[in-house]
Amino acid sequence: MARKDRTAEVAQARAALIMAAMRRTIVTYGELGKAIGIEGVGVFYELRHVLDDLSDDCINRGEPSLAALIVNKDTGAPGSGWTDGARPWHTVVQKVFQYWAS
Repeated sequence: MARKDRTAEVAQARAALIMAAMRRTIVTYGELGKAIGIEGVGVFYELRHVLDDLSDDCINRGEPSLAALIVNKDTGAPGSGWTDGARPWHTVVQKVFQYWAS
């Protein structure tokens, strides 16, 4: 089965999350989904793939992962799929904020 092309969604997510980073804010999964046109069950099924592709894109560009800015609306915690080695999540969020502040 061919991999779905998520290029447009990744570009939209990147733009939305760069704006959030410049404002030093975090974003919920639902907010990002709405911003890029994914709603309902698509947030659960599709957004994780968009964020994986976005993380790969950030790594390829030598940037901190913008996906770190995404949190659960009820808990304020990052998703269970978010990992970045041994560094605590909040450290990566600060790195994203600093990167896009310049």
